Amino acid sequence: MMSVRDQANALNNSATRPNAKENATHLLKDVKNAVETIEVQDRKALYLLKCEDCEYTIQGKPIKISIESCKNLTIKVEGKVLTGTVDIWKSENVNLDFDRSVSVFQLDSIQTIMIKMPEAEYFGSMIWAGVDDITLNLGDETHSLSYRELQARNPELRPDTDQFKTTIIDGSIKTEAIVRMNDGYPMTRAEESSLQASEKKKDEVLRGAPRADDE
Repeated sequence: MMSVRDQANALNNSATRPNAKENATHLLKDVKNAVETIEVQDRKALYLLKCEDCEYTIQGKPIKISIESCKNLTIKVEGKVLTGTVDIWKSENVNLDFDRSVSVFQLDSIQTIMIKMPEAEYFGSMIWAGVDDITLNLGDETHSLSYRELQARNPELRPDTDQFKTTIIDGSIKTEAIVRMNDGYPMTRAEESSLQASEKKKDEVLRGAPRADDE
């Protein structure tokens, strides 16, 4: 399956399908010093590429939001992101404000990002790597995360390979290192142990169940 980033690059570099961007994506590219309200048609992805010193209010229901190589970007999202996916990479000083819940944020190689949501329950999870400073404003609570702090505790970490998953468990924010399952699905060590225990229990139940010819 093609990743979000590969899809975005394919749209950006396509020369044989000149209408691909228009048909599949609301693309904002190489925009500077803009303050605008953008209406995104339902079932279109919003993709911002190389935008700088811009402030956008996003209306409508984008299927997803992707941000690449942007700097000093402020976005207020008033509608629902249909897939609940927001993907950001190679950017600096990004400020995001959401009215609705987001299932997963995917962050990679970012210098300073702030994410604001009305309540902690609106925040699903965040998979990230190589992000210098993250501020999560969730209702009345503010949480700060930093790759530098994690690396200070574990100097063997590498920003180009090591990923982390941040979630809220029992009202507390928790960040754990990620391992990749055989199918590529990102999972923390705790989630992997829980899954293995669950699968072991299912296997024990199945092996203990009487067979039809034994009855």
